[in-house]
Amino acid sequence: MKKNFLLVLLLSCSFFVFAQANASVDIDDDIYSILSIAETKGLCKPLLNVKPYTQNYILEKVEEIKNNIENSNYKDNIKNSEIEYLEKYIKKFETKLGFDFQNLSYRIQNNNEKFPVSLEFNDELNILGSAGVYQNTSQNAVAYDLYNDFNFVGDITKYFSYKVTFFAGLTYMPLQEMGTYNIGRWWYTDNLPETSEPGFANQNRTVNVKRYNSFLPFSYNKFWDGSCHYLTNISSGGFRCWPETHSLGMGMTTDLRATFFDNAVEIGVSRMNREWAGMDDGSSLVLNKNARPFVSADLRVSLFDFFSISALTGVLEFPNRMDLNSNAWYVFDSDGKIETAKNNYDAYFFQNAFSIAMVDLDFKYLHLDFGTSCVWPKRFEMGYAVPTLDRLIYQNNVGDYDNLALFGDIKLRYPGLGSIWFSLYLDEITVTKTFYEQTRCMYAFQLGTKVNVPILPFTTISFRYTKIEPYCYTHLAILNAPWYNTYIAQPYTNNGESLGYYLPPNADEFLFKIESKPITSTAFGFQYQLIRHGADWGSGAVPGSNIYSELQPGYRDTLRKYFLRDGVYEWMSIFSLYGSYDFKNFNVPVKVFLNMGYIYQWFTGIDGTPSSSTPYHYINTPEYTDKNGFVFTLGIKLFSY
Repeated sequence: MKKNFLLVLLLSCSFFVFAQANASVDIDDDIYSILSIAETKGLCKPLLNVKPYTQNYILEKVEEIKNNIENSNYKDNIKNSEIEYLEKYIKKFETKLGFDFQNLSYRIQNNNEKFPVSLEFNDELNILGSAGVYQNTSQNAVAYDLYNDFNFVGDITKYFSYKVTFFAGLTYMPLQEMGTYNIGRWWYTDNLPETSEPGFANQNRTVNVKRYNSFLPFSYNKFWDGSCHYLTNISSGGFRCWPETHSLGMGMTTDLRATFFDNAVEIGVSRMNREWAGMDDGSSLVLNKNARPFVSADLRVSLFDFFSISALTGVLEFPNRMDLNSNAWYVFDSDGKIETAKNNYDAYFFQNAFSIAMVDLDFKYLHLDFGTSCVWPKRFEMGYAVPTLDRLIYQNNVGDYDNLALFGDIKLRYPGLGSIWFSLYLDEITVTKTFYEQTRCMYAFQLGTKVNVPILPFTTISFRYTKIEPYCYTHLAILNAPWYNTYIAQPYTNNGESLGYYLPPNADEFLFKIESKPITSTAFGFQYQLIRHGADWGSGAVPGSNIYSELQPGYRDTLRKYFLRDGVYEWMSIFSLYGSYDFKNFNVPVKVFLNMGYIYQWFTGIDGTPSSSTPYHYINTPEYTDKNGFVFTLGIKLFSY
C-alpha cells in the first residue's frame, strides 16, 4: 500500500507541478546525507561524484532507494522509519499553485504542456547564534547571523530550470588577534623595480592572523559574499572584510541548468557551492563544499552508467583582506615604478580564473576518478575550458604561468557493508628517495572509511585521516603574466578561502563521525577531531603553514619539512554532539538544530635544529596559550528550508 501511495505521490509531483526539476538542490540540504547513507547501505547505485544534484536526479534516487527498501529483508521498524523519511523529502519538493504558507511561497504556471513555464517565489528566515565559554575568560566570545533568503525558482520547458537567491541580514563575529605571519620576501627583493621610495627594499609581506572563538574551529561558513558593511558606516565606500562589529551582509547565488537524454547530459551556468571528487560529505581535496561560490559554466556527460566526464570553468573572486593585512600589495605603473601601497588594491592581484576536468569510472565494487585543475590569471585562454584537453599538458604549451594540480580517488565498496578510499591532490612534487621531506613536494592525501550500522535506520560510522603538506594550495606570485604588468597572486583560493580541503597547509586531521536519523524529522550526530597545524603567527611560526605562503625559488630545493619537529604546532582536540528536529509534522514550518562542543587546544615546540628526530614538547606561553572550553550553537530555520 505504501509503495503505491509513494508512486502516486511521485507522479502527482511531476504532473501537478513540474517543480524546478532541473534546478540544483542546495548542497547543505539534508537529502545529501540521506543519499550518502543509502549508498553505503547498498540501497542505490553509486551516486554522481559532482555535486550539487538536480531535483530530478534526487527524486529518481529517492524512488530507487524506496523500492529497494520495500524489497529488502529489513526489520519492520527500520523499514518503516526509513520509508517515512523518504516520504517526507518527496513532500518537501511538492509545491502548490498560489500561496503556500508552509513554504511561504507563491507559484504561478501556464497550462501549455508543450511549452511549460513556471515562476515561484519563496522565503526563508535563518537565525544562528553561538557562544564560546572558556577557562581563560579573555577568549569568551558571542556571534550571530540573522538573515533572510529570497528565492525565485521555476522552469522554462521540461529541460531548463532557473534559481536565483538573494540573501541579506545582520551578522557579528568578533576575532581574536593571534599575531602576524611572514609570507615571504619574493615580492620585494627579486625583480623589484627601481624606486626612490625609502624602505621598500627588503620588506616582507605579512598578514595578520585572527581567529574566531564563538564557533568550533573550521565549522563556520559565512552567509554573506565579498564584503560586509559596519552598521556605523553603510555607504558605497564602507566595504569591510569581516564583521568584527555589528554589520550588514548580503549576496546572491544563481543557477541556470538544463538536462537532456534522461540526465545523461547536464549543462549549467551558476554561482553556488559545489563539491567534486569527494569520497564523503565535505571530504574533497580539490573542490570542497566549504569553498566559497563563484560564477562558472559546467558540463557533465554520462556516456554510460559507469562512465562520465565533467568539466567546469569559472572566474574566482578576490579576498577583501583590508582589515587583516599589515602592509599592502604594491601596484606598479606602466613604467614599472611603484604607484601606490594602499590596502584596498588587493583586488588588483587576485584576478584569476579556475578550470577543472574529471573522468569518473563507477562500478559496483570499485570507483575511480582522476583529473586536473588550474588557477590561472584571467585572459582569453580557451584551452583550459575544453573538457577533453588536459590542463597540465596544455599549460606547457602556453608558457607555464599558471597554478596546476592533479588529483585522483580510488574507492572500494561492498554494498550494505561500507567503503574504503584513498584520495590524492598533487600540487607539485620532485620524485626522489626523500620526497616526503622535501618542502617543494606539495601535496595532500586522505585515507577514509565509512560503514553501515544495520540495526539503526539511516546510520553510518566513518573515519578519515587527512594530511595537507606545507605550501600545498599555495603558489608563487608571478610578474608579467600575459595581459598583466603587475604581480598576480595565484594561491588555490577563492574569496580568501581554500578551494580544496578546509584545513590550512601544514596540517593533518583525524576525524571520527557517527550520523543517524533514527526517527522521522530527527537527526543527530557525534564527531571527534584531532587537528594538528603548524603555527602561522609568532616567533615559532613554521614556513608554509598559511594559505598565503609563498615558496621562493632559488633555494626551495634545499628546504626540508619535519612535521611537528620544525617549530611550534597547535593541537586541537574537538568533540561535538549535534542534532536537529523538524516541526513540519505538526504543520509548523520550523526547524531547530543544536550543536554542543568542547575544545582543548595546546601547543608543542622544539629546542634546537629542526630534523626528523628532534623531540617536541608541550609549551604554554603568552604567545601560544592553551584554550579550554565549551561552544554552544543554536540555529532556527523558518518556512522554506
